[in-house]
Amino acid sequence: MQKSRILQRLTNKSPLIAPPAAASNGSRPRRFETPHPKLPSCPPTASTLTRRRLHDEEILALNTYDFLAYLGKAVINPGGTVGRNLLLARLNPKPGSHVLEIGCGTGHTACHIARRFRCRVTAVDISPAMIAQARQTVQARGLGHIVKCEVADISALPFAQASFDYVVCQAVLMFVDQAPALQQLRRVLKPGGMFAGVEFGWRGTPPASVRQQTYDICGCRTLEFHHRGEWGYRLKQAGFDRVESKEQNFTMLSMTGFMRDEGLNSLKVLSRLLRRTASIKRLAGIWKHFSRHKNYFSYVVLAGRKLS
Repeated sequence: MQKSRILQRLTNKSPLIAPPAAASNGSRPRRFETPHPKLPSCPPTASTLTRRRLHDEEILALNTYDFLAYLGKAVINPGGTVGRNLLLARLNPKPGSHVLEIGCGTGHTACHIARRFRCRVTAVDISPAMIAQARQTVQARGLGHIVKCEVADISALPFAQASFDYVVCQAVLMFVDQAPALQQLRRVLKPGGMFAGVEFGWRGTPPASVRQQTYDICGCRTLEFHHRGEWGYRLKQAGFDRVESKEQNFTMLSMTGFMRDEGLNSLKVLSRLLRRTASIKRLAGIWKHFSRHKNYFSYVVLAGRKLS
């Protein structure tokens, strides 16, 4: 209980700002992204996520996703377990089908898909460190015969055309050049195959200062959040049919969302967090920002089919 109270104080919640104005209703939703020129490109390689002890300045320099992985957080996506479940309910892969997961991280979702839906999963991530952790997760759960993990870049997937029945990703497209990435996803899908994803989304019209602070907090100059309609538009531009984009409330970085997503693993995360003042400072900054400006954040569940 003491750790929980300490963690709650870290959020340092400020009074919520007034709800933002509604977004414009043009034929193509407006874009608000201006990547920060001084921050590193993403997605990160996570090369610092090794077993060696990190210096304080290294911890403070980690982007948000690498930092959460460094703490040992198992669920790292904008919707948490709720978003993952909405995503998989929409995907609903058939038993025996072949699923490609892009940006698999530590491998927990890949294992969940394989076990729940009784299908084969190829899980890829651009980070060798993440793939090493994912392989450990797969082996620990005894799923090595149906879950394969390998290093791959979404912009140049090393798979033949029409290789997979389903493609899934969580919080990946916002880090990359989205047009060629979506074309790659469509290329490796079989005719009739489905793509589904979860990505961060803007809600309303966030001020430029909030947008810039968000990119600074996340530590990535190529980050692009979109409104629900813009995400759907991008899928259609890439050639997907029967496109869906549904906005959901963002709760991943709330105390409730954290405890719900991690369960018993939350004790491990808290233990690692409280060992280092730099970790506490880094998490406090993240939570403070997303809590203070919560009315501007959402996540979007995307889906689309390759009909031919």
